[in-house]
Amino acid sequence: MTKTAKFLILGTIFLAPTIWGLFWKFSKTTYNKLPILGDVEMTGDTTPWLVPDFSFISQTGDSVSQKNFEGKIYVANFFFASCPDVCPKMNRNLHLVYEKFKKHPDIKFISHTVDPENDTLQVLAEYAKKMHVDNTKWYFVTGRKSDIYYLAENAYKAVAVSGDKPATFIHSDKLVLVDKEKHIRGIYDSQDFEDVKRLQDGIVILIKEYNDKK
Repeated sequence: MTKTAKFLILGTIFLAPTIWGLFWKFSKTTYNKLPILGDVEMTGDTTPWLVPDFSFISQTGDSVSQKNFEGKIYVANFFFASCPDVCPKMNRNLHLVYEKFKKHPDIKFISHTVDPENDTLQVLAEYAKKMHVDNTKWYFVTGRKSDIYYLAENAYKAVAVSGDKPATFIHSDKLVLVDKEKHIRGIYDSQDFEDVKRLQDGIVILIKEYNDKK
C-alpha cells in the first residue's frame, strides 16, 4: 500500500465523525413537523390553542408560572394522588418519558392535581418523592380549583367533565405536549403505550425543529 493510500484511509477515518457531525448540525433533514393544534375557523384557518399564564404552587412550596417554562418544551397532565387506576398508569408511563429526557435542558413536565382539597403540599411532595423525580424538572402543582379546571378545559383541551357546569370534577388520561411558544403540539393517550412512544417521538421532532431554526 502506498503512503498516499495510507494517508487517504487515515484521513477518512479521522475526518468522518467531524463531517457527519457537521452534516447533522447544518442539514435540514426532512421530517414531518407536528401540527399546531387549534380551532378551525369558517375560513379554513386555524386559531392556535395557546396556554395562558398561570400561577400554582409546586411540591416544594415554590411558585410555578409560565416563567418556569420560558424557552422550554413541556408535557402537562392532570391527576390526583388517591386515584386508584388511571393516574398511576398515566404517571408511570409519563415517567418513562421523563427518564428519557430528564437530562435535556429544554424539556420539563408539569402535573396538576384536580383534587386540591386533599392533595396538600405534603401529599404532592410524597408523591414526587415516590416518583424519584428532580423537583426542578417535574412539577406537581396545586392551586385554586377554579384556576386548575379552567386551564384543563379551556387551555389544554384534554379533559372530560363530570357533574354540572361549572365542573365539579374532571378526569383526564391525556398527556399534552406544549412548545416553547405555548402552543399545543400534541395530545396523547397515557394508557396506550404506542401513543406514549408517539409522545417521545414528538418531543424529538420539536427538539429537531428548534435546532433547525438556530
